Amino acid sequence: MLYNIKNAPLEIVQQAGTIKPGRGNPGGNKRHYIDLICAFDIETSSYLEYGEKKATMYLWSFCCNGSTILGRTWSEFADLIELLAEEFMTDKYHLIIYVHNLGYEFQFMRNWFKWDEVFAIKERRPIHATMSNGIEFKCSYILSNYALAYIGEKLIKKYPVQKDVGALDYSKVRHSRTELTQEEIWYSVHDVQVVASYIQEKIENEGGISKLPLTNT
Repeated sequence: MLYNIKNAPLEIVQQAGTIKPGRGNPGGNKRHYIDLICAFDIETSSYLEYGEKKATMYLWSFCCNGSTILGRTWSEFADLIELLAEEFMTDKYHLIIYVHNLGYEFQFMRNWFKWDEVFAIKERRPIHATMSNGIEFKCSYILSNYALAYIGEKLIKKYPVQKDVGALDYSKVRHSRTELTQEEIWYSVHDVQVVASYIQEKIENEGGISKLPLTNT
């Protein structure tokens, strides 16, 4: 189901709140993790301003417990993060949010939040980032080692969903107040649902979200 950030995020979070926290991962990490599938994705536009290349985010999608929340600004996403932290008590039970190519999203979101830990494999390429409130972002691309389109076509078996390859015109400049078509909205939604489906199947195969490795190797 699809929800707008302004009208139903609490309903989704309250439904997911019945999920029990899982134990820490086998690497000696004593953190407790919530066995809940969350995925995040953004759509951006690039443009030139006085000859300087810039980019802006115009739509984000957040999949939680099978439902998808949509928003248009970073302040709206910050409100959602605050809600998640409060409802799930993420200072005690960490919540993992998967992002395909976290390094890209992180460059847009890094100044909006306080971070306790960021692990990067090289400059501007973080694969794991933990907020001061206990919410963790991990890179599903590093976990899978495959492009999102390939994951939707080849790796997902039980919960099929595919990326809408070629459905979005990237030459069109959009911003947070641009009126979006249903095709543009569902392009973003399907991207985040592919990630969520992939993580769901990985969790079922591995026995819990805390069992998933950070990288493919």
